[in-house]
Amino acid sequence: MAERVGKMDQKAIYTVVELGKNSWRIEENGVRCFLFAGRETALLVDSGYGSGDLAALARELTDKPVALVNTHADGDHTGNNAQFGQVTMHPDDFPKYREDEPDGIVEPVRDRIDLGGRKFEVIHIPGHTPGSIALLDAENRILVAGDSVQAGMIFMFGKGRDLGRYIQSLEKLHGIAGRFDTIYPSHGPFPVYPDILPPLIHGAKQLLAGELPPLPAPFDVPAKLYDVTVAKILY
Repeated sequence: MAERVGKMDQKAIYTVVELGKNSWRIEENGVRCFLFAGRETALLVDSGYGSGDLAALARELTDKPVALVNTHADGDHTGNNAQFGQVTMHPDDFPKYREDEPDGIVEPVRDRIDLGGRKFEVIHIPGHTPGSIALLDAENRILVAGDSVQAGMIFMFGKGRDLGRYIQSLEKLHGIAGRFDTIYPSHGPFPVYPDILPPLIHGAKQLLAGELPPLPAPFDVPAKLYDVTVAKILY
């Protein structure tokens, strides 16, 4: 896989890692976005913190028109949305998004996204936020999971988080795990694999049942840290 640094302004540097033909991950200070290009259009998954010219970087990588989808409405995934004019996301995250972004065009994401020669199925996985989604590229056996499946630190405290629905969503993904081999998370080690799902489900159920000991949070947030072996959950 080739790696290079995109040409950015003085405030931010994006690191671009090529994942294969017409596929890239874009790293920005602990959060990552993804760009996939088909024959007709390209899809940018999330827009990061908003500290650089992500639209210009996307134009460097592909000559296809770029559509933007948000896996969810947390600010570290929507920071550069304004550069793209229009964004799609699950409508259950519209209220959260509008708290921070009262202007701009936001549309409901469709159930399927066709780039021309590459297709993604949109899977609603509420819990981390009400409108969290995953994107399944079944032909290439890849799941783009946002924050919901990762080996890093999963935020499950604050407004809109729902641990019970999160567990249901993980079980939903586990039920279709035969359709993907690799998971692309937005944070933490990259990539992860379907075998992360059973222990993540088990640990989240233990947490919901009050069976895990709390640990101090690593930074100042109104939550405790819980070790679920394959990840850590702030709750």
